[in-house]
Amino acid sequence: MEYICDRDLAYIKNKYHDTTKPYDHFQRFILNDGIYDPATGLDGESMCRLVREEDAKIAHLPHSLRKARAFRLVLENTRLDTDPRDYFPAIHAQDRKPIAQLIGLWKHEVFTKKLPPEVGADLSRLERAAACASWLDYDHNIPIWDRLFALGFPGILAEAKAARETLAAKSPLTERQEAFFEGICITYEAVLTLIDRLIAHASARPDPGEKTPELLEALTALRKGAPRTLYETLLLIYLYFMCSEHIEGLQVRSLCHMDRLLTPYYRRDRAAGISEEKLRQTVAYFYMQFAAIDNYWGQPMYMGGTLPDGTTAVTEFSYILLDVYDRMGIFNPKIQIRFDYETAPEAFIRQALDMIRRGHSSIVFVNEQIMMKHLLSIGIPEQQARLCEISGCYEIKLPGSAGSGMNYTNLMKPLEYVMHRGRDGITGEQMGPDTGEDFPTFESFFDAYKVQLSALIDRVYHLVNAKEEFLAEINPQNMLAATFPLCLELGKDPYEGAGTINDTEMEFGFLASTADALTMIKKYVYDQKELTIAEFTEILDRNWEGAEELRERILADPDHYGNNRDLPDAMAVELSNFFSSYINGRPNAKIKGGRWQCSTHVARMSYIQGEKTLASPDGRRTGEELSKNASAAMGMNRQGATAAILSVTKLDSVALSGDCTLDLGLLPSAVQGADGLDAMTGLLYAHARLGGLGIHFNVFQGDTLRDAQAHPEKYPDLQIRVCGWNVLFNQMKKVEQDGFIRQAENLMA
Repeated sequence: MEYICDRDLAYIKNKYHDTTKPYDHFQRFILNDGIYDPATGLDGESMCRLVREEDAKIAHLPHSLRKARAFRLVLENTRLDTDPRDYFPAIHAQDRKPIAQLIGLWKHEVFTKKLPPEVGADLSRLERAAACASWLDYDHNIPIWDRLFALGFPGILAEAKAARETLAAKSPLTERQEAFFEGICITYEAVLTLIDRLIAHASARPDPGEKTPELLEALTALRKGAPRTLYETLLLIYLYFMCSEHIEGLQVRSLCHMDRLLTPYYRRDRAAGISEEKLRQTVAYFYMQFAAIDNYWGQPMYMGGTLPDGTTAVTEFSYILLDVYDRMGIFNPKIQIRFDYETAPEAFIRQALDMIRRGHSSIVFVNEQIMMKHLLSIGIPEQQARLCEISGCYEIKLPGSAGSGMNYTNLMKPLEYVMHRGRDGITGEQMGPDTGEDFPTFESFFDAYKVQLSALIDRVYHLVNAKEEFLAEINPQNMLAATFPLCLELGKDPYEGAGTINDTEMEFGFLASTADALTMIKKYVYDQKELTIAEFTEILDRNWEGAEELRERILADPDHYGNNRDLPDAMAVELSNFFSSYINGRPNAKIKGGRWQCSTHVARMSYIQGEKTLASPDGRRTGEELSKNASAAMGMNRQGATAAILSVTKLDSVALSGDCTLDLGLLPSAVQGADGLDAMTGLLYAHARLGGLGIHFNVFQGDTLRDAQAHPEKYPDLQIRVCGWNVLFNQMKKVEQDGFIRQAENLMA
């Protein structure tokens, strides 16, 4: 690999996962005791036992304090390494287990003693039926990196102490506030202790090589204060990430606005005489940490966009960040580009598109103008809105926000309920109101669907609000809170309403599949009168058995969303307008004091919820996958990229601000040469100018994918973009591979 020699690469990969054992990319927190000197600390099992034993002695204390003390125990006792093959240290316990066991205990206590029992029972019913998936979402927030870079770990600690004194001077602190500040202090003192341990280890190495002295110097600087160089800043990001995501248990859903925040350090280093090649190597070793950790969902970082004064944030370092990534051939961390079509340098955009057409597709473009419109629509001042961040896959954030999702709501299930008088089409369980079976017009049928959908939304709304009241109690956020000024000002956890924005998202899945199903009901039942609703229901209950000819006609019908056809596109617009207006702006949990917003993001629910969703009027069989994001159902975009863009941009993406992203497939032959790059660029700009929010691309050919499925050894590095992240084609399940093969073959047709 360019920039990293084979010896170093093998060490870094083995640092996070035992590469001699079978690897499950859904289980990234894997212990690898083998690379650590036992003299440096405890193994994972012993660490878990120590945390349990010590926590039992302080069970009377608030959770924020108990978590902070457990965090300190881990950082004081975990094994570590400063190996001469890497610029970034190895820190054991990246499996989360020592502290995750406490969070699990507190979750159980809350759910059995404080959460009304009917809440858990109803959520279980919805999840079993695949009507809604719900979880505790600690996965979509970002520290305020500007403050971390400006202050360093010691400065963040000092600010927290000063904030404690300021608040106490106004009025005596409550017990909860005392625990809040004490938890932060213990946590950041523990981070400094970890740095001390790493310094001691690096100083004692008998074989320092060329990297260990550089690491030692950088660690020493971070122990004293703020980072001064690009390497020190990247090391700070890495240490924060490891401590937060792999020990404390909160995902770090962006590595920062890379070009805006890191360019000053890059320029300072160049002025000090450090070569560009040396800095490129530093970036490469940083990237490789996340490529080796291999979070299945991808580790986000973003670049581009505009500065508060309206000028572009793209710098000479932006091009280097892309080029290093390109030359390494990796797909993790994943790249998000804030795209302002009026200010973005076209050369930078074309560089990214060229990477994508050559197979490096772990890039998404998010329309900054739509991000801004959303924030302005909820009352955020323009200058503040220009600091908007991208979190997770495509979520819009402001610095200091504490948002969450906590649900995936299945738009196809209410259709089953309408056709079965409120019962689940697979289990027969009564899941919605009985809306009857007499629908003389399509409008009456669609109205009944909206009644079912409204009832489902109301249930999810109340159930998730009930759970969100306890987010801070179950998993208090000491590291994150210290970077949020409002948390320090109020003495509150981010999940207690101390974020800049405290929204909750309702993730509506399978917009295209549902719009297509409604379209086919309108056409074949009401317009063409080929069968009745009762007859259609019987066909679906039989999983299309005996109605294969009708199914083939429906699958071949041109009226599928994603082809710029009036009927299905209007159906998708009406449907999205209905659910967005129904949920957007509603108050979320009282403790958060925020509002609800919605999105069309599905993650892996196309497969997971699809497995429990009855055959549908769009020709889909029981258990087959459902559509992704705001895109056409897999294989149904038959009129090309322009038609797909024209369909998705009919949606009100400002109202779908949590995510309204188009997954666009292109053929390699369509993007070859200068004309092909021009075509890709034109598609991207057209999507943005027409009001699209997010877009990413897959460039593949059906023959290639079929050959890769049959001969995986020939394609070890073949990447596929899935919803909001990339995976290797060889690591996908066959049913997922088959879907992308269908999509590619339809493109060819």
